Parts: sequence; C-alpha cells; structure tokens
Amino acid sequence: MPAMAMVTTENAGRIERLLAAARETIAEVPYCWLATCDELGGANARAVRSHAGAPGDDEWTRRFLTRRSARKVAEIRRAPRVTLAYQANSGDAYIALAGLAHPVEDRAQMRSLWNAKLDALFPDGFADANMIVVRVEIDRIELHARGVTAEPFGHGRTVIQRVAADGWRFAPD
Repeated sequence: MPAMAMVTTENAGRIERLLAAARETIAEVPYCWLATCDELGGANARAVRSHAGAPGDDEWTRRFLTRRSARKVAEIRRAPRVTLAYQANSGDAYIALAGLAHPVEDRAQMRSLWNAKLDALFPDGFADANMIVVRVEIDRIELHARGVTAEPFGHGRTVIQRVAADGWRFAPD
C-alpha cells in the first residue's frame, strides 16, 4: 500500500481548505445518502437526516435516527463501514464521508435528535420503543468542490484520510 503524502505547510493549507469546503457543504445539506453493504456484498442507499455528533464528539462524527428494526441497522451490525454522501444544492460540491457506524441505544441521545412534534403522529411511546441513533466516526473524505479541488471540476478525485492522532493526510492514488 503506498504511503500517505507527507504533511507540508502547503499540504496542511490545502487540507484545511478541503475540510472547510466539506464543513460548508454538510451545513447546507440536512439530508444525505447513507450507503451500506448488503448481505450479498451489494450496496443499499437511502436518505437520512444527518446531525453533528454528541457533545464531546470529534467534529467529523455524524449521527442520524433510525428505527431499531430497520434493514440499515442489520447491515451496519454486519458490516459497519458506511458512506454518507452530500451534494450541495448548487451542484458545485459533493462530499462523501466514510467511516465506521455504531448503533447507539441511548434514549437521551435519541431524544436530543427526535422532533417532539412527531410524537403526535405516532402511537404513545413509539420513539422510545423503536428509535435509536447511529453514530458514524468519519475517517475518510472524498470531495469535489468548485474553486477548491482541481479543475476541470469533477475530474479525478480528492481524498483525505485521518491518520490516528496525526490528523488528515492526502490518500494515496
């Protein structure tokens, strides 16, 4: 496996611009696509509402709500590597966040994401009995952002990976 590119001052500046573009796009797009691996090795994708991590989490941790019995939860338990894909409304940026997903059985976290107005639409106790949080710890970002990544726009790939305590590095080709 090729080594990751060494971090120079120039690379650190480029990586920070990429991370800033990713932050901006994610902030603009409340719903993203979650891609999981099915039991036969194929992919399943569905829209989820993405939220920042819980207080104290890393800034790249993402969370979403789902039914405990959802197919996506079974797929995550079997193969926890997932991708969250965001596209800016302008079409000028897309971001794919990849990492390990973990179902979280914490009622307080679930309630922090659940819109209480929804309780009126479901039977009493529905959310508490059925909903859980899935937490995704991001370690890889692929992106295209007009004006930030290489032109022509969308040509090639720009991928950065987290390397433990060393932070983000350009991924090898």
